[in-house]
Amino acid sequence: MRGRAATYPAAVRPNRQTASGRAPRVDRPPRPRAGGARVDHRFHKPDWAWRRRIRSDARAYRIYRSVVGVVGVLLLLLSAATGWLPGPGGIPLALLGLAVLASEYHWARRTLDRAREWARDAAERARHRPAWQRRAGGALTAMGVLFGVWLSLRVLGIPGWLPDGATAMLTGVPGLG
Repeated sequence: MRGRAATYPAAVRPNRQTASGRAPRVDRPPRPRAGGARVDHRFHKPDWAWRRRIRSDARAYRIYRSVVGVVGVLLLLLSAATGWLPGPGGIPLALLGLAVLASEYHWARRTLDRAREWARDAAERARHRPAWQRRAGGALTAMGVLFGVWLSLRVLGIPGWLPDGATAMLTGVPGLG
């Protein structure tokens, strides 16, 4: 049997039954891939056709994994370089780098899954806080951001590329004028 049913693992189709009437085992050992690599299907979702073609050629698959690794590591390094800048900078880049790496590397998939679980837990904990605590946390966060902007303007000075109106307004702020 060729086509979709033969291509995708049973772990992706949990409702499918075998000839004996039982559901297929999801925890079966990984099946060999091109180049002798073994893939654990608990971590992989169905592939697109172009990825199947790449994985069928051992040399192309090694090159593809290398390119994915280089791009993912570059995004992680870029997140570390931009993490200290104002704004979200490093976090989205780190998550994007992990997502790129997770497409081919199990350790990155597990790390990304742990980050998702941590974010879900944090959101759930925040949802169960009293309203006054959420408002106080928001106010403290806003004050911290404003202090960070004020401190960076105090240390680095007011940029010359700002419009005259914004520069005039910032010179009126204590410690910046």
